[in-house]
Amino acid sequence: MKSFFLFLLVATLGVATSGCRSFEKDWAAAARIPIPAGDPLGGRWTGAWQNTNNAHGGDLRAIVPPSESTRRTVRFFATWGGHSGSFTSPLNVTSTGDTATFVGRRRILGFRITTRGEARHGRFDATYQSVFDNGTFTLKRVETPEPAPR
Repeated sequence: MKSFFLFLLVATLGVATSGCRSFEKDWAAAARIPIPAGDPLGGRWTGAWQNTNNAHGGDLRAIVPPSESTRRTVRFFATWGGHSGSFTSPLNVTSTGDTATFVGRRRILGFRITTRGEARHGRFDATYQSVFDNGTFTLKRVETPEPAPR
Protein backbone atom coordinates (compact mmCIF):
# COMPACT_ATOMS: atom_id res chain seq x y z
CA MET A 1 0.00 0.00 0.00
CA LYS A 2 2.87 2.38 0.82
CA SER A 3 4.36 1.87 -2.65
CA PHE A 4 1.01 2.69 -4.25
CA PHE A 5 0.90 6.08 -2.51
CA LEU A 6 4.52 6.74 -3.48
CA PHE A 7 3.67 5.88 -7.10
CA LEU A 8 0.62 8.18 -6.99
CA LEU A 9 2.71 11.04 -5.58
CA VAL A 10 5.44 10.64 -8.21
CA ALA A 11 2.88 10.37 -11.04
CA THR A 12 1.04 13.48 -9.82
CA LEU A 13 4.25 15.50 -9.53
CA GLY A 14 5.31 14.39 -13.01
CA VAL A 15 2.04 15.51 -14.54
CA ALA A 16 2.09 18.81 -12.62
CA THR A 17 5.67 19.57 -13.65
CA SER A 18 5.09 18.91 -17.34
CA GLY A 19 1.84 20.88 -17.18
CA CYS A 20 3.72 23.90 -15.81
CA ARG A 21 5.99 24.25 -18.84
CA SER A 22 3.12 23.67 -21.22
CA PHE A 23 0.91 26.17 -19.41
CA GLU A 24 3.59 28.88 -19.53
CA LYS A 25 3.96 28.38 -23.28
CA ASP A 26 0.18 28.57 -23.79
CA TRP A 27 -0.04 31.61 -21.47
CA ALA A 28 2.48 33.50 -23.60
CA ALA A 29 0.76 32.47 -26.85
CA ALA A 30 -2.67 33.56 -25.52
CA ALA A 31 -1.32 37.10 -25.03
CA ARG A 32 -1.15 37.43 -28.83
CA ILE A 33 -4.78 36.37 -29.42
CA PRO A 34 -7.25 39.27 -29.48
CA ILE A 35 -10.44 38.88 -27.46
CA PRO A 36 -13.47 39.38 -29.70
CA ALA A 37 -15.78 42.23 -28.72
CA GLY A 38 -18.72 40.86 -26.78
CA ASP A 39 -16.87 37.82 -25.39
CA PRO A 40 -16.98 38.26 -21.60
CA LEU A 41 -15.18 34.96 -20.93
CA GLY A 42 -12.36 34.68 -23.47
CA GLY A 43 -8.77 35.62 -22.68
CA ARG A 44 -6.21 35.37 -19.92
CA TRP A 45 -7.18 35.72 -16.27
CA THR A 46 -5.14 36.11 -13.10
CA GLY A 47 -6.09 36.13 -9.43
CA ALA A 48 -6.45 33.69 -6.56
CA TRP A 49 -8.29 30.68 -5.27
CA GLN A 50 -9.36 30.31 -1.66
CA ASN A 51 -10.63 27.23 0.12
CA THR A 52 -13.66 27.99 2.31
CA ASN A 53 -13.09 24.90 4.50
CA ASN A 54 -9.68 26.03 5.74
CA ALA A 55 -6.94 28.59 5.11
CA HIS A 56 -5.60 26.94 1.93
CA GLY A 57 -5.36 29.12 -1.15
CA GLY A 58 -2.95 30.50 -3.67
CA ASP A 59 -2.38 32.18 -6.99
CA LEU A 60 -4.54 31.17 -9.92
CA ARG A 61 -4.32 31.89 -13.64
CA ALA A 62 -6.66 30.79 -16.39
CA ILE A 63 -6.75 30.73 -20.18
CA VAL A 64 -10.09 30.66 -22.00
CA PRO A 65 -9.75 30.53 -25.79
CA PRO A 66 -12.10 32.92 -27.62
CA SER A 67 -15.20 31.19 -28.94
CA GLU A 68 -18.87 31.74 -29.63
CA SER A 69 -19.66 28.18 -28.58
CA THR A 70 -21.69 27.35 -25.48
CA ARG A 71 -19.10 24.66 -24.69
CA ARG A 72 -15.74 26.15 -23.64
CA THR A 73 -12.63 24.72 -22.04
CA VAL A 74 -10.75 26.73 -19.43
CA ARG A 75 -7.20 25.87 -18.50
CA PHE A 76 -6.21 26.69 -14.92
CA PHE A 77 -2.79 26.95 -13.30
CA ALA A 78 -2.85 27.02 -9.49
CA THR A 79 -0.27 27.29 -6.73
CA TRP A 80 -0.64 25.91 -3.20
CA GLY A 81 2.09 25.91 -0.62
CA GLY A 82 5.29 25.22 -2.52
CA HIS A 83 3.44 23.31 -5.26
CA SER A 84 1.76 24.18 -8.54
CA GLY A 85 -0.11 22.45 -11.31
CA SER A 86 -2.49 22.90 -14.19
CA PHE A 87 -5.76 21.30 -15.18
CA THR A 88 -8.51 21.88 -17.72
CA SER A 89 -12.21 22.05 -17.10
CA PRO A 90 -15.01 22.01 -19.66
CA LEU A 91 -17.62 24.72 -19.12
CA ASN A 92 -21.19 24.99 -20.33
CA VAL A 93 -21.67 28.70 -20.94
CA THR A 94 -24.74 30.89 -21.29
CA SER A 95 -24.02 34.42 -22.52
CA THR A 96 -26.45 37.28 -22.12
CA GLY A 97 -25.17 40.68 -23.16
CA ASP A 98 -21.95 41.41 -21.30
CA THR A 99 -22.28 38.47 -18.90
CA ALA A 100 -21.29 34.82 -19.26
CA THR A 101 -22.56 32.37 -16.65
CA PHE A 102 -21.06 28.90 -16.58
CA VAL A 103 -20.98 25.53 -14.91
CA GLY A 104 -18.28 22.90 -15.30
CA ARG A 105 -17.66 19.44 -13.96
CA ARG A 106 -14.31 17.67 -13.96
CA ARG A 107 -12.81 14.64 -12.24
CA ILE A 108 -9.34 15.16 -10.81
CA LEU A 109 -7.66 12.17 -9.15
CA GLY A 110 -11.07 10.46 -9.19
CA PHE A 111 -12.94 13.24 -7.37
CA ARG A 112 -15.64 15.28 -9.11
CA ILE A 113 -15.16 19.04 -8.90
CA THR A 114 -18.03 21.30 -9.90
CA THR A 115 -17.35 24.92 -10.84
CA ARG A 116 -20.08 27.56 -11.14
CA GLY A 117 -19.62 31.22 -11.85
CA GLU A 118 -19.88 34.34 -13.91
CA ALA A 119 -17.59 36.47 -16.04
CA ARG A 120 -18.57 40.10 -16.43
CA HIS A 121 -16.76 43.41 -16.97
CA GLY A 122 -13.30 41.83 -16.73
CA ARG A 123 -14.06 39.83 -13.57
CA PHE A 124 -14.28 36.05 -13.28
CA ASP A 125 -15.97 34.98 -10.04
CA ALA A 126 -16.67 31.33 -9.39
CA THR A 127 -17.12 28.72 -6.71
CA TYR A 128 -15.83 25.18 -6.75
CA GLN A 129 -17.14 22.22 -4.81
CA SER A 130 -16.10 18.64 -4.28
CA VAL A 131 -16.70 15.98 -1.66
CA PHE A 132 -13.68 17.24 0.34
CA ASP A 133 -13.22 20.85 -0.73
CA ASN A 134 -15.16 24.03 -1.38
CA GLY A 135 -13.88 27.43 -2.33
CA THR A 136 -13.78 30.42 -4.62
CA PHE A 137 -11.94 31.64 -7.70
CA THR A 138 -11.56 35.42 -8.03
CA LEU A 139 -9.83 36.57 -11.20
CA LYS A 140 -9.41 39.68 -13.32
CA ARG A 141 -8.88 39.67 -17.06
CA VAL A 142 -5.34 40.39 -18.27
CA GLU A 143 -5.86 42.77 -21.14
CA THR A 144 -4.27 41.69 -24.39
CA PRO A 145 -2.11 44.51 -25.75
CA GLU A 146 -3.12 46.07 -29.04
CA PRO A 147 -0.94 44.91 -31.93
CA ALA A 148 1.64 47.47 -33.07
CA PRO A 149 0.68 49.31 -36.26
CA ARG A 150 2.52 48.16 -39.37
